[in-house]
Amino acid sequence: MKNLTTRLVAVTGAFAITLGAAACSKSDTPSSSGSSTTASSSASAGSSASTPATTDSASAPAANGAARAADLLEKAKTNALAAKSGAFAGQVDQAGKKINIDFKGTSDGKTADIAIEMQGDGKARVISVGDGVYIQGDPTFWKKQGAPAKVQSAGQKFIKAPASAGAMTQSLSLKSFLEKAFGAVTPQELSSTVGSEKVGSVDCWVITDKKGKGEGALYVSKDKFEVVRFTGSTSSPGQLDFSKWNEDLGIKAPPASQVMSLG
Repeated sequence: MKNLTTRLVAVTGAFAITLGAAACSKSDTPSSSGSSTTASSSASAGSSASTPATTDSASAPAANGAARAADLLEKAKTNALAAKSGAFAGQVDQAGKKINIDFKGTSDGKTADIAIEMQGDGKARVISVGDGVYIQGDPTFWKKQGAPAKVQSAGQKFIKAPASAGAMTQSLSLKSFLEKAFGAVTPQELSSTVGSEKVGSVDCWVITDKKGKGEGALYVSKDKFEVVRFTGSTSSPGQLDFSKWNEDLGIKAPPASQVMSLG
């Protein structure tokens, strides 16, 4: 499970790099089209999903009625990768820096709303919809990315990324994130004892490393075998809470008044 921790941290950090690179690339044909969603309604990274309470209950050996850890892992992975959409929010630690992330998006990455805040590197938000990719950043973020002066003066407005940035949507997809994360875990790493806990109102199976929860844990709902929570290890702390599997996420482009033209 430690490998899962490391992989999730790395993938989360990569989001920040991708956002900045897309916004700072040479503009093709910027525009200011959009819909009725206001930029002022955007929450800071990680703030849209509150952390549900967790209640511990007794652990049970897999041989005593609970599904084997490997089977649970496979069911959770299969369901997650088959999902059409989903959301996750939380905080991870990368090289001593805290990263808050709030992600909503589709499996193919064509529709996404991602807010990210990196300790010392600023805040950013990216909205990907049918007509393009829109990026909003605070002064610290744009400066760190080496953005042109006009972009750095955008304030709270979004910048419409050039058409070439559309290729980045796959790297921002829910499926891409999950594939990279689950790709770091093997059944051989898992404890044969499956825990049982409640996350908010959801009864979950808890899969851990052979060394215990200190090396990370994966919470899987008992009724639907959906990923509910991931917690990091002592060396790579963090927590991501998952929700809205296969739901309509209601993602829309920012209104034209909130988009800055670079032309």
